[in-house]
Parts: sequence; C-alpha cells; structure tokens
Amino acid sequence: MKTPSEDGRLADQLSIGFLTSVFPISLLDEVIGVSGCAERRRRALPARLTIYYVLALCLFSDKNYDQVMRLLLNGLAWRSRWVYTWEPPSASAISRARARLGAEPLRVLFCRVTGPVAEPQASRSWLAGLRPVTMDGTTLVVPETRDNSAFGYPDGAARFPCVRVVAVAENGTHALIDATFGSSAVEERTLARRLLRCLESDMLLLARSGRWGFELWRQAAETGTHLLWGVTGADALPIGRSFEDGSYLSRPAGLGGAPLRVIPLPGAEWLITTLVDPGQASASELAARYAERWVMDSALAWLHSDRRGPAITLRSRSPEMVAQEIWALLCVYQAMRELTCQAASHEGASCTCARV
Repeated sequence: MKTPSEDGRLADQLSIGFLTSVFPISLLDEVIGVSGCAERRRRALPARLTIYYVLALCLFSDKNYDQVMRLLLNGLAWRSRWVYTWEPPSASAISRARARLGAEPLRVLFCRVTGPVAEPQASRSWLAGLRPVTMDGTTLVVPETRDNSAFGYPDGAARFPCVRVVAVAENGTHALIDATFGSSAVEERTLARRLLRCLESDMLLLARSGRWGFELWRQAAETGTHLLWGVTGADALPIGRSFEDGSYLSRPAGLGGAPLRVIPLPGAEWLITTLVDPGQASASELAARYAERWVMDSALAWLHSDRRGPAITLRSRSPEMVAQEIWALLCVYQAMRELTCQAASHEGASCTCARV
C-alpha cells in the first residue's frame, strides 16, 4: 500500500504529465519562435522549461518557487526517464529566467489553445443553431509592491493593488473563447470592447448590460453576433408588436431604430435580445439560457482559488510577471476544460455544467 507521501508524489508527477501532454514541446517551440524569445546561447533554464515552470506555478499554488521547480524537474524525469544530476536553480535564477521570457509567449500560448470546444451534437451547448457564450469580469489581487501599485486600488479602499480581468466563455463547456485584462482603473466596458474581436455570427452573447449600456450593445451587434442581455428599466423602452409568449418588439432611439425584443422577468430585470422572432427562440427558452450565465463564475473563481491565502490572488511582484502569470492561469484552465470535455465525450456524456 502506498503511503500518503508516495500518493502525493504520484499526484505531482501526474500533474506535470498533464502539462507536457496538453502543452507539447512542439507547441512551446512554435510559441517561442513566434514570440521572438528563442535563446542565442544555451542556458540552464531555457525558454521552454521556463514556460513549463510558469504553468506549473498555477498547479502548485501552495508551493514556493524552489518547491515548484523541484516538482517540475522530478515530474519531467519521471515522465521521460531522464535523470538530472545538477542542483535545481535558485529562486533568484528562476526570477531572472521568468523576466527573460516575459509575458508574450504565454499570451501567444493562450491564443493557440483558446476557443470553443463544444461538438455540434452537444444539444445543451446550442440554442436555435447558435452557441451561447457569456461575457463577465472580475478583479485579481496582486502583491503590494512599488511596481504593482501601477495597477491601482479599486474605489480607493482596497488594501492591495488589483488587476481587472474580462473574459468570454462558452456556456455549454465553460471553455474560454477570449480574455483580456488591465489596471483596475480601466473600466470594465473598455476591456469588454476589446473582446468584441472574438464574436462570431453563430454565437449568442449573454451579459448584464447595466454597466455597459447601449453603446456596447450596438458595437457588439455590428459584429454579426446575436445578443441576449439582462437590463433594468426596460419598461421605459417603447412597446411595439406583442407576442403570445409575453415578449414584445421595441425600437429604442439609442439604437437608431434597430429592433430588439424585450422579455419581462420576475423582479426588476428584463431581457433584451436581437432574436426578434419568437419562432426562433421562445421567451421561456431564452430566460432559461440566460440563467446559465453563471458558467463564468467557475472560470473566474478558478483564477482566485487557493492562491496564497484569502488576500493575495497572484504571487508575481511586477506588472510584466503578473501578466505572465495571468496568461498561464488562463492557459491551464482552458486545457483542463478541454480535457474534461474530451473525457465526457469518450463516455458518451455531455460536459455541460461540469465544473473544474
């Protein structure tokens, strides 16, 4: 029978195996080449090993830098039967290697692995031939250093600097489609506007528009995607044709007369959508799908989980390393979602509503 420590080592080795499986060396070399960070001389910590290390930091959030490096090297040795005989690098050497690497390779890696993963036959991942996706945001707390103070303190009351993250996720699988982040001083609507680049005509974007307004609605609609947003005060919208399902058409002046459909909900919230034909999707169907916008909670909450205690979310002490760490977290989350859906597909089940 294995001892608890042996079980722990096996789990650690499997975690490193997970990294090398979903982020193969060929992919890392491609990312390194695109990012222009290939080494001109041989180093003890080459770029590909440093990328694996930054990804491993996300899996072992309760370990310090030295411990994570030892776990990584042991895991690589176990997986490849390679035995290293040199002393693992110090924390300062690791920090220098991370600084040489920068954030760009992890951003490029995220762009390579991100995207929807739902299969066409996954009925819960589609509605009226459209792929429901949700946009939402959160803030991540970073260590208080002179450099990190540039991220700002939300509302002037926060104890630590914060980074604002906004992402779009596929509802059925919780897989990330795109993400961006910036200083907490940057308005969420500004970051949300960057993510309009990821929208496609076969998507249905779910969001709460209270903090974004009709301007972002108009810009999102111009991408060709369909929209389903929760709003307050929709009873002030002009009422046009009414439908049997309780919804009605409206042509707000702020949208230049473009039609939208209004769906009353219990309480003070209403839904507005570009799906103006009830035959395409009924009010009850749209309300049920809008209730699933909580899928973003699992993605955004995972960025917070078990990260250096209840206060500090990230561990990096400079803006460039914070960006590197955030991209790495998003990469690892996306890889875990894809593996979960692959496993569900092999079992003939749906990964809809599965949580990491």
